[in-house]
Amino acid sequence: ASGMAINGLFLAQHGLKVFALDISEYALNMAMKHARSEDTILAAAVYDLSNPWLPAGYFDVILNFHFLERAAVPVYRQALTPGGLIFFDTYVRLDVREDTPIYYLEPGELLNSFEGFEIIHYAEDILPQSESHGERGIAQLVARKPEQS
Repeated sequence: ASGMAINGLFLAQHGLKVFALDISEYALNMAMKHARSEDTILAAAVYDLSNPWLPAGYFDVILNFHFLERAAVPVYRQALTPGGLIFFDTYVRLDVREDTPIYYLEPGELLNSFEGFEIIHYAEDILPQSESHGERGIAQLVARKPEQS
């Protein structure tokens, strides 16, 4: 769920081959327009991650920021090359009365989802209330797929 691929554009500008996926054709068109204006190569495809498929052992790095589709987690695991990295940052449910729990991880769920990976960074924290959002829980993970899996 790359949106306008701000993170992907940054990585592409630093020499990585980037493939941005999002369900929004508009967002990807904006990303491609920005990439062209910066003379940056960016591949993109309109894609629904609710029924994901990615080629096994293909990606050196996968980014997942502020998006949760549980069906994508095992796909990410198998899509990484041995030694590949996943950067995952998404919301954690703070209140059991939350209206849409499918959009929030349970505490510890992200860490458990990457059991067997080398955990480089893991944190769960609370983001303070802002003008646009109430207090929110966040989980962050950086993990490396084992060389032999």
